[in-house]
Amino acid sequence: MATSVKNNSRSGATNYPLITGEVSADRPVTGRLPGNGPSPSTRVFSFGQLPGASVFLILIIMLLNTASCNAPEADTPYSIREQIEDYRRQIASFNREIQLLEKKLEQMGEPPQNNRALNVTVSEVERGPFENYIRINGSAEAVNQAMISPEINGQVRRIVVSKGDRVTSGQVLARLNTSVIEGNIQELKTSMELARTVYERQKRLWDQQIGSEIQYLEARNTVESLESRLKTLEHQLNMAVLKSPINGVVDEIFLREGELAMPGAPVMQVINLGRLYINADVSERYLPDIEPGGEVILGFPAWPDYEARVPVHRIGNVINPENRTFRLQLMINNPGERFKPNMVASVGIRSFSAEDVITLPSILIKQDVQGHFVYVARQNSNGIWQAHKNYIVRGAESEGRTIIGSGLAEGELVIVNGHNQVTEGIGINITGSTS
Repeated sequence: MATSVKNNSRSGATNYPLITGEVSADRPVTGRLPGNGPSPSTRVFSFGQLPGASVFLILIIMLLNTASCNAPEADTPYSIREQIEDYRRQIASFNREIQLLEKKLEQMGEPPQNNRALNVTVSEVERGPFENYIRINGSAEAVNQAMISPEINGQVRRIVVSKGDRVTSGQVLARLNTSVIEGNIQELKTSMELARTVYERQKRLWDQQIGSEIQYLEARNTVESLESRLKTLEHQLNMAVLKSPINGVVDEIFLREGELAMPGAPVMQVINLGRLYINADVSERYLPDIEPGGEVILGFPAWPDYEARVPVHRIGNVINPENRTFRLQLMINNPGERFKPNMVASVGIRSFSAEDVITLPSILIKQDVQGHFVYVARQNSNGIWQAHKNYIVRGAESEGRTIIGSGLAEGELVIVNGHNQVTEGIGINITGSTS
């Protein structure tokens, strides 16, 4: 009878090595018997040397262990995770063996089979200037804009423009109801005709030394007073006409015909988009980095294709005590009127610059447990191009580029297109270069 006791590491059962051969009372058998401790000692024994009851007990124990080891086990999350980790360790071991074998093939002058080179492009490492910018959000504001409101109270009689209409300086936009003023002017003109007649007659008499001087002066004063009142009423009549003070576009109309307008309450808004202010609140810590007339980089998130260097128009003279910022203002031309008031702008302020450093696109820099690295292209002793990790020390970063403090030399070839696909030592085919 052949008997075996199998290992069951998951269930935590005691391990017994295989015992094979015909089991008889007088034949020596080598095997492990249960004992104290995690590793029972190996003993050579003969069933003939044991009492009958002991032999029977040993056989029963062996059969029970064999039955328990052969019983199927239910999978548990813990056992499944153990299997996954075991497979991962095996894969890593296989990958290491594959790399060692491939290196042996390369040393023999034969590149590995079924390992097609990846097509990549490279960029030669060069030195050049670098500028570090901080980004601050700002907003656009029209240089020329006007809220149109009347100078006198009155009912809106007519609005002669619509939203979106382009107007010129001095153009009539709306009229108020002026019937009362017009009636007063007409009444005053009638009174003036009589006053002028009385004055002219009184003047002729005074020239002929007839009548008193007081009558002459009173008649003249009456005429002058009525003329002054007429000018006032005519001025009020003009104030009832709303005109545009600037060239621009009617952007908003707040009242309708028939509604009451009053001084200080806007009736409509006219805006000129030809020039814009860009206002940004900057932390006081960056005040030494900004000078009047110095340049900043301006961009608009809504127009990612636009980026321009713009001179500083004005720097605020007061620090806001609530947020410790000062006002930075730019002024730009707006051809085509594509930028609108209140649009979000991005202002880049230079905080650091260097003239002769190595920089790379930040996207090319990777990281593992040993640090930051980039993939470079190098030829091995057989003239085969391969990708290799080149560990570097990173410096300042700005506008998508990073200073390389050390680890790269001028003239090295950094892999650009394909940098996410290559691995250490893989064969590559350089299809082009970029600057």
